[in-house]
Amino acid sequence: MNNRFFLWVVSALLLLVGCTNDEIVNEQQAPEEGKITLTASVPGETAQTRLSLTKETGTKNIVVTWRVGDQAKFFFKQNSTIVEGALVELTTDDITNEGKEADFNVDIPEGIDGQNPYTVYMTHGAESKLVEGQILINVTPSWLMPMADLHDVPVAGSVEITGGALIGDIPLQHLGTLQCVTIQNSSAEELSFIYPSIYLSDWGADQYYYDKDYYSVPYYNLIDGEVENIEEEYFLPDETPITVAPNETVLLAQWIKPLPGIPASKIRLAIATLPDNPDYPDYMEVSSQNRKPARNSVMQTGRAYHLYALWDGSTLCFTDDTFTSPLSPLVGDLMHADGKDVIAVVYSKSDGKVYYNSMQDIDIWLGETLLGTGAEARVVIDENDHPHVVFTTADGKIAYRKHNGTAWSNPIYIESKFGGSCSKPDIDVDYSYEDYSCCAHITYTDTKGENYNHHTNYPDIMYAENRTSNGGAFERNLIYDGCYEIDGEGSILWRYDKGSFIVWTTTEKYILTHQYYQHIWPDNQNDQYRVVIKTASGTEGGKEYTSTDRHDVFDFKDTGYGLYALYKYNDVNYRTNIIVSGDTPEFRDWPYTHDLPYSDNTVPHNLSRSGDVAGLVGSDIYYWFWLLGHQGTGYPDVMVKDNTRVAPVDKYDDPSSYIIYTDGSDSRIKVLSFQPEGGPLT
Repeated sequence: MNNRFFLWVVSALLLLVGCTNDEIVNEQQAPEEGKITLTASVPGETAQTRLSLTKETGTKNIVVTWRVGDQAKFFFKQNSTIVEGALVELTTDDITNEGKEADFNVDIPEGIDGQNPYTVYMTHGAESKLVEGQILINVTPSWLMPMADLHDVPVAGSVEITGGALIGDIPLQHLGTLQCVTIQNSSAEELSFIYPSIYLSDWGADQYYYDKDYYSVPYYNLIDGEVENIEEEYFLPDETPITVAPNETVLLAQWIKPLPGIPASKIRLAIATLPDNPDYPDYMEVSSQNRKPARNSVMQTGRAYHLYALWDGSTLCFTDDTFTSPLSPLVGDLMHADGKDVIAVVYSKSDGKVYYNSMQDIDIWLGETLLGTGAEARVVIDENDHPHVVFTTADGKIAYRKHNGTAWSNPIYIESKFGGSCSKPDIDVDYSYEDYSCCAHITYTDTKGENYNHHTNYPDIMYAENRTSNGGAFERNLIYDGCYEIDGEGSILWRYDKGSFIVWTTTEKYILTHQYYQHIWPDNQNDQYRVVIKTASGTEGGKEYTSTDRHDVFDFKDTGYGLYALYKYNDVNYRTNIIVSGDTPEFRDWPYTHDLPYSDNTVPHNLSRSGDVAGLVGSDIYYWFWLLGHQGTGYPDVMVKDNTRVAPVDKYDDPSSYIIYTDGSDSRIKVLSFQPEGGPLT
């Protein structure tokens, strides 16, 4: 993935040289008695934003100029006395040097002796006031708006005036910075929107600039340089629609005062698009598909930080200044997915091979990796946000690969213990608080996991782990022995044909599978079927046996709310909490187990880390969201490709839940945001 799509671009704004010393200049005409003429120079000599913002053609620079109607407020300090002066407005005659300087004729207020030294403070672009001897400037961030509409950009400065002087220069400094976004409309239709905003994309992310809250507004103390929140009412401005014609751009800007020492966090861009028909005034909120990564350095006061975004008629995304879309379709037959810091997927391309890809931001794939020839792939992301993948190779081995944050490991193969064939792997990973390492725990089926001479082999359920073995090799252990043996009066059969799933905890490893037991006597036959869980140390718990096989196993997860098994029992699909009583795993009863609706025509596929269920109802997506009143939802307008899987995933920094699937119409792997209202289940 080319990260240039998401990097902040810092533009050094046009350098404008004004007077920057505090000396008195006496070459101007002296003002009338009781007044002082102060020449205010726009911020210069360092990269700054502006007073009146104008973008310099062909650059990212913002030109700094005064404009007619600009107002400034002055405060006078003499010894311990501070007096608020009058508000002064600029006229055409006051502006000189191509807008770089302006002269303000200011009344020296009562209480200030002009024949003795005093200090003049000037503020512009924000509300300022004198409160209990402190000069306070409102530094509430502006709304994100077209550059031409952003008139209030706070600046301030001060000058020491010697006794009797009537003329002085005030060099101004910016109190904040600009974050700018240029949006290009690449669609064939006009884009009209309101409420543009830049917001933190991650839960718990650090706010990087001063902002209002429900009860208070931030004020900057011009004398001591500190910011304090003052309780007062805040009024929202009126919203004016912003319109962008096809293939045109609009430059938006927002003034903020950065917090010291805190770099900008990950952000998203949001707009509320307006409908074409004025009879339907409802707007639709749209957030950028991707995030701008966090900055490594703190935003500097007096700079403008440029971002770029692209609207294609349905999707908004950050891009670079070439406005190249970062969205790229991924074609493949989904096998499995997991979500954490990223969403990771494993898939095939009808070529007998296993591929890996991932996305940090929805629908922006980071890059495909060919993992090897095989099928039945499963993926899990560890506590270090690194993926681990297992799959079945063409020659009947289990291949394991992991990424260490830099590169993929070479495959490590788990072979049959006695010359059989391995298949149906599942994987979980542990975490060491001592060295922060993560190792794999894998369950799989081996047709010859044991080799007792006195019975006939049937598929065995196995467990392998590589934490305790030398060199990363896997230690293989038998969990369930599939076999057929004849005793003196009959025969006994144990079969485990439907695969297995594994969960690792800090105290034990739990393996979920389907069990078939048959005992035949000369005059009788007993068939027993059930769903069971066994630990790696050998304890077992399960559902009651039934005489007919109406059971299956689908997935097993540690959800953060406990261990949950996804399975079918007596033709009903269940998601059940598993507890350990003593050292025995148990399937809990209601309300800790939930039968999933529409079991007669629904096939569950996978559990998410939060316990949601995804699968198929017919050829449509089925989704069961357990926090919303245990609601089952269908997506009749989405057709899933045959012989592919559907996976629910969560992301740690995202409140949404997502469904990953392969679309039957174009074979693309797609991401569907969960919709609580859903559609009818058919």
